[in-house]
Amino acid sequence: MRLAGIERISVLNIHYNNYTLDYFLDCQQALGVKQVELLGAHQGLWMDHRGYQDAAPIRRKLEERGLSCTVFTPENCAYGYQFAVKEPELKERCFRFFSNGIRFGAELGAKILEANSGWGYWNEPEEEGFKRAVEMHQRLAEVAAEYGMQIACESLRPEETRIGFRLDQIRHLFEEVNHPAFKAMIDLTAMSVAGETIQDWFDAFGAENIIHSHFQDCDPYGHYVWGDGKRSLYEDVKCMLDNGYQGLFSQELTDRSYYADPYYHDQRNMRNLRMYFGD
Repeated sequence: MRLAGIERISVLNIHYNNYTLDYFLDCQQALGVKQVELLGAHQGLWMDHRGYQDAAPIRRKLEERGLSCTVFTPENCAYGYQFAVKEPELKERCFRFFSNGIRFGAELGAKILEANSGWGYWNEPEEEGFKRAVEMHQRLAEVAAEYGMQIACESLRPEETRIGFRLDQIRHLFEEVNHPAFKAMIDLTAMSVAGETIQDWFDAFGAENIIHSHFQDCDPYGHYVWGDGKRSLYEDVKCMLDNGYQGLFSQELTDRSYYADPYYHDQRNMRNLRMYFGD
């Protein structure tokens, strides 16, 4: 049952950590994928707060394979770069890092920078980290607008942050940043851990403000191939589309069991996704 076109599927390269970027791109081309979400500071996509590698050869690699990078994700969970950092010198370093992510992404052809709230410190009042996240995203939204991009902010899990693991916190952040270049995105795993629903998010933001998704199976934890968790692929796709969602269904597969042979697991995932996404 075709609900949407295959061009709405995107694959994030995080589970290809042990392989070259060329291998990842070749695998996506073989699968018939048209869109990829690329993770900066990772796997042949080097960047830091001082600069980033030449984007032109990477963009050629994409174009030669009929691929587009619509969303760029500078590493924002594993590195020492976060959106709610406290120390002044680190704050400026993080701002430069994410600004470089915007520039790098724009040169690759991306229109969206994937982001989150950051986490601050857990031994301080939550509102302090939240205020810093607002300030950082206000500054970054100005940079994004300059380069014709938007920021899509997801929620995290409670083990990762105190200031952005619930829908109401992301809605509050959205309201405080108050910039047309700052939008929201759904991550099914974080959403499920919080006990929320897709409908909850659309009721809170409206389709016009949800511009991206990390759309993987879960239980409720985990970032799984569809069929390895407990969510209903059909019901989730239908709910997104019924609410007028116009963005990508990006596959963020982070279970370590996938890392040894990511292409095999992508093949399994695409067989399930193709039940509802067609050419």
